[in-house]
Amino acid sequence: MKLQEELIKLRTLMNSGEYDKANEQAEYIRNNFTSQEDIDRIDEFISSGLDKLTQDADSLIKETTVKLQLMEVSEIVSLSYIAKKYFKKTRGWLYQKINGNTKNGKPVKFTPEEVETLNNALQDISKQLGSTVISL
Repeated sequence: MKLQEELIKLRTLMNSGEYDKANEQAEYIRNNFTSQEDIDRIDEFISSGLDKLTQDADSLIKETTVKLQLMEVSEIVSLSYIAKKYFKKTRGWLYQKINGNTKNGKPVKFTPEEVETLNNALQDISKQLGSTVISL
């Protein structure tokens, strides 16, 4: 079998969580593809996999950070109000974005424009709260 086919098989095993089989496949590749050209190709495969893992980790950290940042705010301010007033969307839509739910097979996340709208909404609400004084 060609190295490319074996690498695809390895990636499939890794993505499916079959780590014992993936280790066996990696060992097979290591033992049977030993030319310098093969080694260079394997290095390229590993590097591209690490780049993807790094991107996935960065994305997860950003999504978790948004959720954590809004945790206390959501106890003070109605996220339903923010969704309706600033996004013209439902509360469910906003919660999907905050929680990074999967929709149509893809994780739902904020676009840069939506983050800007959310920040503007929080600033606007902050100003409204700060300028509100109850007097008798």
